[in-house]
This record gives sequence, structure tokens and C-alpha cells, in this order.
Amino acid sequence: MNQTIVDCQNLIKIHKQGNLEVVALHGLDFTMQRGEFISVVGKSGAGKSTLLRILAGLDVPSAGKVSVADVSLTDINQRDMTKHYRRRVGFLWQDFSRNLLPYLKVQQNIELPMLLAGVGGRERKQRAGNLLEATGLQNLAHATIHTMSGGQQQRLALCVALAGAPELLLADEPTGELDTETSLEIYELLRSLNREGLSILVVTHDVVLAKRSDRVVRLTDGRLASQGAGEEYYVAVDATGAVALPRDLLLAAGIERAASAKLTPDGILIEHREDT
Repeated sequence: MNQTIVDCQNLIKIHKQGNLEVVALHGLDFTMQRGEFISVVGKSGAGKSTLLRILAGLDVPSAGKVSVADVSLTDINQRDMTKHYRRRVGFLWQDFSRNLLPYLKVQQNIELPMLLAGVGGRERKQRAGNLLEATGLQNLAHATIHTMSGGQQQRLALCVALAGAPELLLADEPTGELDTETSLEIYELLRSLNREGLSILVVTHDVVLAKRSDRVVRLTDGRLASQGAGEEYYVAVDATGAVALPRDLLLAAGIERAASAKLTPDGILIEHREDT
């Protein structure tokens, strides 16, 4: 089996907005190996969500080549594209309610994608049960969506995304609507699934999630700007020059209320100082 699960070569995507053409991806070259957990970061409009939609088969590139799980998505008919979306990739939307049908109960939501794919009843029930257990929802199989917390709904949306036993999970801001504590639970769940062999590609603005991935890929203006190990933190700088650092990074450095900053040959050094 080819160990490369995602391969993008000179990928171009142009969106038309009235009489204007907006280049969302500008000759992107990107590869991902099976079993990797990658976070894609970048400013709004950098092309992150466009990349995700193309990999899922929800959009088509304007030019270039792209393959996912050994299947070329460059020249593919709509029927095969639908099969690709249902069987090879799982897609977790930023608005996770898009993965769910509110009039169906929990287990019914998970079984529906398998039903559409022609999976038999016994296998559907067994796979749904395994997913419920893996996400800690085994006691809510017959619950209704509106009785569940946001974190529980997100875990259910993840179950639905994984119902087809995909080779690749694509997640668009999977914790964007969750509080910090619940987000950490989702991070750990994604990581545990990755340890079991699932390839995961997430788009995120969350530096904590990016830190926990194997590799961080930064897009700028539809191009690959940089990539590196997930232990690196990405921080935002506002127009006044203020920098917001992740709390767990500050705690690890022993910084609570006050810090000193100075310019060094390697960059800016921030150190703990006594609060006076």
C-alpha cells in the first residue's frame, strides 16, 4: 500500500465572485503520510478550508493534481466522487450540527451513513456500538440530539464522520464552538484515534490543538508557507503589537502575572519577572 495518503501537486483553485476571480490555492504542493496527525493553520482566506473541501471531494480544483488514498480526484465523475466522500474520508464540519440529523436518535445518526453505503444491519449495529464506546457515548445510544451537551454532540458528530471507516479524517475547526475543557477532551479523543492508525488533517486556529499534532502546516495566500513539528506554538499579534500567549505555555515557563522581553540574535526572549 502506498504510504502517501494525500498528494497535492501544483494545486490551484479559483473562485468566481461576480466579475472577479479569487485565487484560493496558488500552486500548492503538499503531501501527507498515512498515520500522520497534521494541523493546517493560517489567516482567514489562506486557503485552509478550500483545501479540506477539495480533499473531501466536496469541491474540485481548477488546475493541478490531487490524490487521496490512492485515488486521483483531478478527473473523476460525480458518482465516484460521492463514493470517495462516503468511503475514504470522514468530514467533521466546524458547525458540527451539519453532521447530525436532529429527528434521529444517537445510534440512528451513526448508522445512517452506513445504510446509505449498503452496509448490512448487523455490521451497522456493531460498528455504531464500537464508535459509541470509543467516544464515551455508549449510554446515550437512544437519546435525542437536543438532550445532549455541546461536547456530546461534537463526539457524536465525530462518530458520524467515522461511520464509514474512512482512511482519512478531515476536520474543519473541530473545537471552534467548544469551551476549553471540552476542547481538550476532543483533542485527546482525536489523538487516541490517531494512535490507532487513523490519518487526521485538521484546520484550526487553536494553538493547543496545533501543538498536539505531529506536524503543523502553515498556509499563506494559498501557498505552503512553512511546516514543522507540532510542539511549536503559533501566536497572533494585533495591530498594537500585543501578543497573546497560550496559558499552558506561560505556566510551563513559570510566568503568571509579569514578564520581561528583550531582543536577542535568535528573536524575542520572554522571561518570568517578579510582579512589582
